[in-house]
Amino acid sequence: MSLVLLAIAFKLLWGKQAADVETLIFSGNTMSTSWQVKIVGHDFQEDHNRRLADILKDRLDFVNREMSPYFEGGDIYRLNAAEADTPLQVHEEVMQVLKRAVEISELTGGAFDVTVGPLIRLWGFHGKKARTSIPSDDEIADAKSLVGYQHLNLDVQNNTVTKAIDGLDVDLSAIAKGRAVDMVAEALDAAGESRYMVEVGGEIRCKGKNDKDMDWRIGIERPAESNDLQRRVKRVLPISGLSLATSGDYRSFYMLNHKRYSHTIDPRTGRPVEHGLASVSVLTGDCTTADALATGFTVLGVKESIAIADKEKVAAYFMERDHSGEFSTFSSRAFDTMFGNIEDME
Repeated sequence: MSLVLLAIAFKLLWGKQAADVETLIFSGNTMSTSWQVKIVGHDFQEDHNRRLADILKDRLDFVNREMSPYFEGGDIYRLNAAEADTPLQVHEEVMQVLKRAVEISELTGGAFDVTVGPLIRLWGFHGKKARTSIPSDDEIADAKSLVGYQHLNLDVQNNTVTKAIDGLDVDLSAIAKGRAVDMVAEALDAAGESRYMVEVGGEIRCKGKNDKDMDWRIGIERPAESNDLQRRVKRVLPISGLSLATSGDYRSFYMLNHKRYSHTIDPRTGRPVEHGLASVSVLTGDCTTADALATGFTVLGVKESIAIADKEKVAAYFMERDHSGEFSTFSSRAFDTMFGNIEDME
């Protein structure tokens, strides 16, 4: 886990369009992944650029510090170390992420759960060696006893969290990158920027127009196996005023006794998902929600996810793998309304 922001670099790309549009680019590393921000505007000044760099660093450092389970002294690290029935004060931003995580857990019937870590570790993911045998029913039951968002008691008014059971630990990796994107976007809004693209670890939020005075063009990757290093774009979406998050099972899995075990664990069963959903992309106004829903939908599969997406008017796009390895695509009604029947790139 990268615990510090490794670098910030920025440069100006002088556009050839009318009115001398400029694109300011910031990039670096945080939360064991990369990030990039593109801001379109006119006549950027050096002092303004440096203020923006400081703002971006501050927001990303905050998420990396307070929402990581590995950063000693951060809120989530302290929460995981706390004993049951002991209220712990957390930052308001951390509370809001935990609150949203619980709301998404309830919306997805527990398919999204930030306490799923014991099960993920049991199945040999999160840095451990792949297992040579599947866990026993007793091992799964023991791990499941330490899982459950309902064991997190949130006092939003006082910003305190109380764990109902010892051993409960929280991992915000399926929602924190989305919140980082939102915090950066909110900071850019406050700084008066109105045309930008923010990306952290593949989660994206766009506002306004790009340097060609068009909606930002964002590609959805075609699922590939882990040994296929070539990235292929399945669809390109014009996005403005929206966030996009994608989750999939196609780059983290292992084979055991000729059976494929995905890193996507269903918290309700304690076992890897077995349906064919390989990738889901979710578009919402805020990236926090899109990030969490993409994970929850990956657990649920196409049918249940589309039912929720249609009820909640969420735009979602799915790629499902059949037994022959071919993919079929599905989308929610909101997605079709936004993007119509755009042809795939392939």
